[in-house]
Amino acid sequence: MRKVIATVVVAIVLSFILFFTLKIPDGIIREYGSGSIMNESQTVKIIVVPYFDPADPQWNQIYAVADEYPNTIKYVIINPCSGPCGTTLSDDWKKVISNLKNRGIKTLGYIFNTSESLENIDYYMKSQVPTDGIFFDNESSTDNLKNFKQFSDYVHSLGGIVYINPGYNYPQVNNYITSGSTDIANIHELDSNKSEHVSINDQLPPTKLSVILGNVTSSDEMVSKLTELASKGIGTVYVYGDSYYALPPFFMDEVKQASMTPVK
Repeated sequence: MRKVIATVVVAIVLSFILFFTLKIPDGIIREYGSGSIMNESQTVKIIVVPYFDPADPQWNQIYAVADEYPNTIKYVIINPCSGPCGTTLSDDWKKVISNLKNRGIKTLGYIFNTSESLENIDYYMKSQVPTDGIFFDNESSTDNLKNFKQFSDYVHSLGGIVYINPGYNYPQVNNYITSGSTDIANIHELDSNKSEHVSINDQLPPTKLSVILGNVTSSDEMVSKLTELASKGIGTVYVYGDSYYALPPFFMDEVKQASMTPVK
């Protein structure tokens, strides 16, 4: 009798172990045999650089694609006038920010490095509908960390994301990230035909690195470049056509491709 009870108990325990081993949460794919797990955080994320006004119908395209492929568009830059425009964000921009936030997208207020100030940070992050962080364009193109820290610390004190765009993987970029001053750096902003020159620091995780590639003319080229960047350990990407003032014609295909492209 004791042996029968013991056998039943063991069977029940094994059943529970098997159940929870094979039960995979939504969004996670288990590759049986290898024992590895790939979840959405390991696929490519998109940063959109939409330098068009808040009434432009292209915003509706961004919303629609974000709804179709949730959690793939991670960041969108908010750029009223190559930086702040006026004393406060307009109601139209607040509506855009709200629409993006409602889709789980992080919004980043645009500030060029020569316009860095607490006032300009407040313009975005103390708005009635604040952005989630700041995109500091051209920051770290020279080693300015000592001075920049006051601005990055301030953004962090407001609970915001610090995203810098030196445009190249300069030696000092690593210090910006490892010091804790920067959350993510766009380490290359260049034409697609120079993508082979993209270099990274293998010690930095993909979530800390992004690349923006332009002058891509076809969906096939976009797929090739996005896959190439993912293989180099770049976690966030934007592949566009010939201008930031228009979404690329392959925008939906790009987000779809990113949603199923694993990062190295």
